[in-house]
Amino acid sequence: MKKFLFSLVALMAVMTVQAQSICATWRMMQPVVETAEDGSFEAMTGTYTFNEDGTFHYALELTESTEPAPTMALEIATVIEMKGTYTLEGDQLTLTPNMDTYKAEILSISMNGKVADNPMIKSQISSMLNSADFKAQFATPETNTVTVSDSMLEMKNGDTTLTFTRFATIQN
Repeated sequence: MKKFLFSLVALMAVMTVQAQSICATWRMMQPVVETAEDGSFEAMTGTYTFNEDGTFHYALELTESTEPAPTMALEIATVIEMKGTYTLEGDQLTLTPNMDTYKAEILSISMNGKVADNPMIKSQISSMLNSADFKAQFATPETNTVTVSDSMLEMKNGDTTLTFTRFATIQN
């Protein structure tokens, strides 16, 4: 009887995940910020759009800052976009990126708090963002355990959990 009840509860949980549509645009609730001992930091936020045809679009906004220093503190904001396919089986969401759609763009560079337009720095950063080693971190399919409600999407991968909120659609 216990096995039957457990199976029934598990089936209901799977049906609840599948009943809530993942097809929407989802934005991270709060940026993920990592600060180093030297005062440098990395902040990221992301947006997923899941389409009914099993495709997704992902945009990652990333800001990195060097150690604050009187001579040259550097802050770089970038956006990385890519598309791919997804499958949702029960509460398991598998994302398979299409690296042919990978795009990286530098949004801004500031030095000591002032916007900078330094072609050499832009070229170096662009080369790094488009290098095979950097792109490789996005190339592997990833499976997450998800919980979906009308307004929230929670993606868990190992010890990392990211929470997204559904973008509202305004209709006239």
